[in-house]
Amino acid sequence: MIPLAEIVFVGHTSIDRVKNSNGEKIQPGGAALYAAYGARTLCRDVCLVTAVGSDYSFWEALSEFPAEFIARRKGRSTRFDISYDANWNAHYHSFEPGPASAITTRALLNAVRRGAAFVHVAPMNPPKVERMVSALRGSGLDVKISVNSCINYMDSSANRKSILKSASMADIFILNERELHALTGVEVVSEAIRAIKSKTLVLTLGEIGTMIRSEGTRDLIPALAAITKKAVDVTGAGDTWSGSFLAAFHKTGSWIKAVSYASFVSAVKCTGWNFEKVSRLRFDSVEDVYDLVVAMKEKGRQLRLAEALKNRQ
Repeated sequence: MIPLAEIVFVGHTSIDRVKNSNGEKIQPGGAALYAAYGARTLCRDVCLVTAVGSDYSFWEALSEFPAEFIARRKGRSTRFDISYDANWNAHYHSFEPGPASAITTRALLNAVRRGAAFVHVAPMNPPKVERMVSALRGSGLDVKISVNSCINYMDSSANRKSILKSASMADIFILNERELHALTGVEVVSEAIRAIKSKTLVLTLGEIGTMIRSEGTRDLIPALAAITKKAVDVTGAGDTWSGSFLAAFHKTGSWIKAVSYASFVSAVKCTGWNFEKVSRLRFDSVEDVYDLVVAMKEKGRQLRLAEALKNRQ
């Protein structure tokens, strides 16, 4: 029997060198992989379309996803070298694309034909993303398309134009405030938002929450704050947020529930290295997270997050 896929994620899987005040690690990474793990906290049938090189050793990280859409190629995998300063600002020192060309539109379409309700195109080379979104739109498949880019791809006018084109074809376009300014060249948020044509624009604003513009209306949805006290590793936090946001919206149809769920899952992710704290995290519904947050204030005391999550992993 061919397995179904509720949500398909396409993009890089990488080997990351990450250095911050808590130490230095060589670990699995990649925007699509983080997003897929975020979605798996709520959706069981998640597909990952990606590619790795012959030097890839984190096979356990990929074992949760259908192997047929994970291309293996000779040579080195995609690699990132990232360090963080005291304020958790990321500094990218090097990037090797590796087998990125093996992440193909054909493989993506084949995965989506498994009955996916959503497909999320993670940050990649903007012209490639545009081709993928265009192919999905022209395929006749009944699927919602989400696109997320990265400020590192916004360095040229050609790339910015391509990203805006993808956003205009997508159902959901996700970005943060810094990316909004870089993409549009406009400093005032309200004016910058108007410069982006997308059915639904999801603008993350950190601890404040998320602004969503959809169907002519705008809503500011507060995040679940103060869940964690100390971050260990923030790599992939935004991608984890995107994946869990899409999973929650797919399950509930509510922007408010999706933002609340995503802010919680991404906060949990940051309490450990890479996605180790969410790889086994499972919820049957978004409401389960609400119950957990309330339990953390049980009898007027703040429960340790690890204790509260004990039965969820």
